[in-house]
Amino acid sequence: MPSKTELAIAGFYDGIYLFYEAANSLLTFGLDHYWRARAAAAAARLAPERSKVLDVCCGTGDFSLALKKALGPAAEITGADLSAAMLSSAKAKHPGITFLQAEAKELPFPDGVFDLVTISFATRNLNIDREKMLAALREFGRVLKPGGLFLNLETTRPENAVLWSLMRLYVRSVIGLLNLLSPKSRSSYSFLRTTILTFYSAAQFSALLSEAGFRSASAAILFPGAVAVHTARR
Repeated sequence: MPSKTELAIAGFYDGIYLFYEAANSLLTFGLDHYWRARAAAAAARLAPERSKVLDVCCGTGDFSLALKKALGPAAEITGADLSAAMLSSAKAKHPGITFLQAEAKELPFPDGVFDLVTISFATRNLNIDREKMLAALREFGRVLKPGGLFLNLETTRPENAVLWSLMRLYVRSVIGLLNLLSPKSRSSYSFLRTTILTFYSAAQFSALLSEAGFRSASAAILFPGAVAVHTARR
């Protein structure tokens, strides 16, 4: 069962789902669309042509749709999320994709059923503590077929100290602006700021994937250096 903290996180997204996509575009200058397309293209290169795909923490379904476009009509894509409000938006926008409510650490699937498991810009929300992060990663591995691919698209802590300082300043400034524009969602956006600025570097997350039982973990840093696509095999 989800913890109180995890239910609160779902509640945060229930509160901002109407503004979620606009906030993403504002925060990233629209680069979130480019990042999703790059990650989906990587999935298409590395996963089987007729992939059975699970997009965890799918939110309003933007990455699920990017995967559908990249992988083609032969791919069978399921999106899962804990937030009922986010899922209602996803179902309304993308009727050709299956969406269901599920908690990331207790996925309602048997072992080894998916060729590809993905998550985009939500891994940081599972990082309540290190053990919960590892538990979620192990659950993703559980539902993957042997040799199946895990793909993670997420903000990352830049290794360059100047870029890291600029990123912190930018995130704090933009979240402050969002709080002014939507005062009722202040706690949600403040939570978003914290999760972005406390997440792992690319090297640290690759090491965590290995600890969770994945192999061949690697990361590609995307422009402008604060986002990474991680891939690993079960």
